[in-house]
Amino acid sequence: MNLLHDIPITTDDFKTISCIVEIPKDTNTKYEYDENLEVFELTRCLVSSLKYPINYGFITQTLALDNDALDVLVFNHDPIERGSLVKCRPLGILEFEDNGEIDNKVLAVPYWSPQEKYSQLSDIEDSHLKIYKHFFRIYKLDRSSTSKVGEWQNGSEAFETIRQSHERWKVPPRNQEIKVTSHDPSTSK
Repeated sequence: MNLLHDIPITTDDFKTISCIVEIPKDTNTKYEYDENLEVFELTRCLVSSLKYPINYGFITQTLALDNDALDVLVFNHDPIERGSLVKCRPLGILEFEDNGEIDNKVLAVPYWSPQEKYSQLSDIEDSHLKIYKHFFRIYKLDRSSTSKVGEWQNGSEAFETIRQSHERWKVPPRNQEIKVTSHDPSTSK
């Protein structure tokens, strides 16, 4: 089974979205799902004591502007095992640019997280949001790449990005023409 293409993005009219965890929280190994081989490939280890502060993965049946699946940060107090399917509620999105390509990250909570406690981006503790932004500013310092971290945007921005990424995924590859324009996410409002 191909985790990117065969699992529906939603089964409940977008109340939740299907997310696959590639990197559990509190680990320092970066894995990426290889959709052709249908395995998780170890792509690098983070330097020093740096660890992912949140579960990291992708949203199924999406194609983001960087020609990969749309990234997702799954907020949960415990690590979630690599390869797990987690139905989530999107709360917001972090503007991010990597080597001139837009590579935004959706922030979501598992469906079992209490709706009354986590229903919008502002429900996530500000200290967590700052930690995630800081992590993405520094996690590639040992690489020859340029990253720009922008601001957090609300749930409606996240849903619009998810919708566009899903629509882009539906277009057969032979017909796709993705135009990626570089912008400075720190200037977005």
